[in-house]
Amino acid sequence: MNNAVKKKGVQSIAFQNPPVITNWASMVGPMEGQGPYGNEFDWVLEDYLFGEETWEKAEAKMLRETVKMVVGKANLQLDSIEVLLAGDLLNQIISANFAARELKIPFLGLYGACSTMAEGMALGAMLIDGGFYHTLAVGVTSHHYTAERQFRFPTEQGTQRVPSAQWTVTGCGALIMQAQGSGPRVTAATVGKVVDLGQSDVNDMGGAMAPAAADTIVTHFKDMGRTPDYYDLVITGDLGK
Repeated sequence: MNNAVKKKGVQSIAFQNPPVITNWASMVGPMEGQGPYGNEFDWVLEDYLFGEETWEKAEAKMLRETVKMVVGKANLQLDSIEVLLAGDLLNQIISANFAARELKIPFLGLYGACSTMAEGMALGAMLIDGGFYHTLAVGVTSHHYTAERQFRFPTEQGTQRVPSAQWTVTGCGALIMQAQGSGPRVTAATVGKVVDLGQSDVNDMGGAMAPAAADTIVTHFKDMGRTPDYYDLVITGDLGK
């Protein structure tokens, strides 16, 4: 017998006290700043090293500075943040760990690859709705050149990219989530499943992840008893073009 009063359907949660996203901040690399959303980012880097000696150190600095930026936008102090939920794409989520070391905020590390921000928001909403925290931060970062070394080939090797290879973003986002305040509320979350349809091209990550996105969205509609036209926007993405 399922006594979970906030559980909806098979994979979803409806929050009784929906947390508020009160502030957000973003930082991107030079190429991303030239894209169609370039004017929407808070900080566009002039180069990929961000004043550091390595791309990995630059990635950790991106998260650290973006968290500090969103805390400042919220007129808070770092010690006002009760916990930081954050992650990145590297082994041992090392960028997030080094950022948390400098920020000196209690830290819960997450690895969800492209879903890390959504995972952080869902878990953060549970922590606030459950009464465990009042104010927390969620952040995620990635760097094109660290991801190339992690998942494909080091850039220095000069390997020719195959047509199906993705280009990992150089970017970072962070937000403040609170029990009260002004801003969009997180009213529900649907936890997706791993859906493997047999995609075997290791370079085509978009084709591998798209089925799980579709399955999660459809499950959300069913669990919440809604149709797509209930929403003003249904937004998703993958690493395909």
